[in-house]
Amino acid sequence: MVLIVAFICVAVLIFGQMYVYKKFWDDRLDVEISYKNVYCVAEEENELVEVIVNHKWLPLPMMHVKFDMPKSFVFENENNSSVSDYYYRDDVFSIMGNQSVTRILKFRCMGRGCFYMHDTNITCGDLFQRTTFTARRKNEKVIHVFPKKIGLEFLEALFNTITGNFVTNKTLIEDPFEFRGIREYQPYDGIRHINWKSSARNGELKVNTYFMTSSQTINVILNMDTQTYSRSDRMIEYIISLASSICEKLINEGIPTGLTTNGKDIYTEEYVITSVGSGVKHMVAIDTALARLDAHADNFNFADILSDSMDTEAGLAGAGMCYIIISNNRSKEVVNVYKAAKQRGAQAYFIIPEYRQYQEEEDIPDAIHWNIEL
Repeated sequence: MVLIVAFICVAVLIFGQMYVYKKFWDDRLDVEISYKNVYCVAEEENELVEVIVNHKWLPLPMMHVKFDMPKSFVFENENNSSVSDYYYRDDVFSIMGNQSVTRILKFRCMGRGCFYMHDTNITCGDLFQRTTFTARRKNEKVIHVFPKKIGLEFLEALFNTITGNFVTNKTLIEDPFEFRGIREYQPYDGIRHINWKSSARNGELKVNTYFMTSSQTINVILNMDTQTYSRSDRMIEYIISLASSICEKLINEGIPTGLTTNGKDIYTEEYVITSVGSGVKHMVAIDTALARLDAHADNFNFADILSDSMDTEAGLAGAGMCYIIISNNRSKEVVNVYKAAKQRGAQAYFIIPEYRQYQEEEDIPDAIHWNIEL
């Protein structure tokens, strides 16, 4: 009789807890996976933050959180992962009732790109691990990995020429969108620059100051097409990194810079064009556009985009525009468009990223070769 009662009690306990877990295990359970930095540069360290919050009294003795990441993300601890087309993680948590757990995973973003995080799968067992329950949580987190910056020592002469021309021929003006700091009021300061809050706090007039920018502008035009013998993902990534580094250098010098490329945005499938601008936010916009470039797409016709960008009315008539073309591809059509613009008086330079053993001397005015080691 005692054994029968004990058996019934055990059966009630097992099936009762199974019913409770089936009905309530994912009730008021929050699972959030996010990035510490949603913008980072390739090869920088970042952190993935997993936050599990159980708002109910029911404990979750063993819960698996499964999700996938780009395989270019390299984690410090890879014991709970597998890699194929994606990097698949399976992290295990044990959470008591009304408890939260935060886990931080350090990783490096080894490759440029824009990555959407896919939905998170959750599995959990009952107290005796006899039954497994599953659920899914939607995740729409996005991370932009910017191109890695490279040294520009080989372009020192070019930058000296460009900045020298700006200093000689162009005046500097204050950019009202680039706040620099606050200083004491001087008789020559305009009333519109007075910072009234700071003046009231200090008991004397204070004025806002802004960074100076040049009225000259530069358009960096990037060709994602390469010569047949140079066609490789590595070459394309070098070209993108070069464009990003040049834009950063110019913007840091206070020179308004824009970016145009025949590459396709990986999501909109439109070609990328960023208007001329300056400041930190504008550089982020350029790097974001470069992060979204699809290196494997069929690019738009570069000669057409180059011709439109260097058009007489749109470009040369708007005095003060300088063009920096970055192109490993030197097709006759592209070179002819460039030469025609130079003959019309365009201030333009042609940068040729090239593997050293394939370097050729070509009749391209103001061409600069960048030798890349294989």
